[in-house]
Amino acid sequence: MILTDKNYHSTEASSSYWSVSLYKAFDKCEAAGLAQVRGQYKRETTDALLIGSYVDAYFAGEMDEFVGRYADVMFTKKGELYAKYQQANRLINTIECQPLMMEYLEGEKQVIRTGKLFGVDWKIKMDVFNGDRIVDLKVVKDFEPLYKEGFGRMSWIEYWGYDIQGAVYQKIEQISSQRAEPLPFYIVAVTKEKVPDIAVYELSQPMLDTALNVVESKIDRFDLVKTGEIPPQRCERCDYCKGSKILTEPKVYQIEEERL
Repeated sequence: MILTDKNYHSTEASSSYWSVSLYKAFDKCEAAGLAQVRGQYKRETTDALLIGSYVDAYFAGEMDEFVGRYADVMFTKKGELYAKYQQANRLINTIECQPLMMEYLEGEKQVIRTGKLFGVDWKIKMDVFNGDRIVDLKVVKDFEPLYKEGFGRMSWIEYWGYDIQGAVYQKIEQISSQRAEPLPFYIVAVTKEKVPDIAVYELSQPMLDTALNVVESKIDRFDLVKTGEIPPQRCERCDYCKGSKILTEPKVYQIEEERL
């Protein structure tokens, strides 16, 4: 399958290739991830996601397409953003006023690459690629650490799996370009706080190497689930699992369960 901007996010593309977003979906819940591949489940498009997508589209030069897709959702009949989305323009202005952020956003936009990694085919779409570095633009709530069950407090970069993204993007770009050494991976970030915070981060190579090792340890099982060779595990917590749950017998309620 030859990937293009138009078919990159299609069900067919998800069936043929692994992506970072699909990997993270399986890592969160195998059952929901498999349903996503089969076109039986779609992640909810929240206001937060739309604001981030608006900012992404602006710097990617894809505003016409974005406005056409979300005209009924985000814009009034006069073509103005609804109040709850106007923050997106303020974030764009914040970035444009920062020379360093604009410097790191210079380059070819939305660059697609494919490659085989750990025995499976992957696809990536880089926000910015200029031959010397890989850059991803992130719009996040804030830069505070977050709690993840089973792991404790961690940085927002690790919590949202941006280290996983950087590791896979770096490796697939290296494979597709046949480079001797991988390119550095950067995050240009702005927060959605009342007064936006800003940053340009380079993810360290040890951090990326560790993240890639995590992907390697899990992808074999995930691919067996994706291809239907083994059944998926259900988390019973996500929207997909709650919406597809079938009760077969009563459970014994214990106080200890509530405390967990």
